[in-house]
Amino acid sequence: MSRKVTVPIDMASEQKTILGLLTQRQLIYTFGGIVLIYSYMEPVFSLAPNMIFGIILCLLSALPTAAIVLVFVFYKVRKYNLNFDFYLLIKAGYKKQLGIWRKGPK
Repeated sequence: MSRKVTVPIDMASEQKTILGLLTQRQLIYTFGGIVLIYSYMEPVFSLAPNMIFGIILCLLSALPTAAIVLVFVFYKVRKYNLNFDFYLLIKAGYKKQLGIWRKGPK
């Protein structure tokens, strides 16, 4: 006869190891997004004729990248209980799994 024991914490989810706020995956995505935005800010800023227009142009050019990074960092597909990046990886590999499956010898 087997016994059931209730575990008080969720063992399947990621552990928030960075100051109790972020997981390592979230930290990597956040750091990558910051580096990417930083890498294209100077060329975008140099396109503007004055400083105020340059700042506005930089903010507008950083919004799409920041939105994508935020979706990868914090959005979770509730139906499958997966982070969005893992969900996209599974969806991308799904086409390779389709085929004709047979049972037994050819």
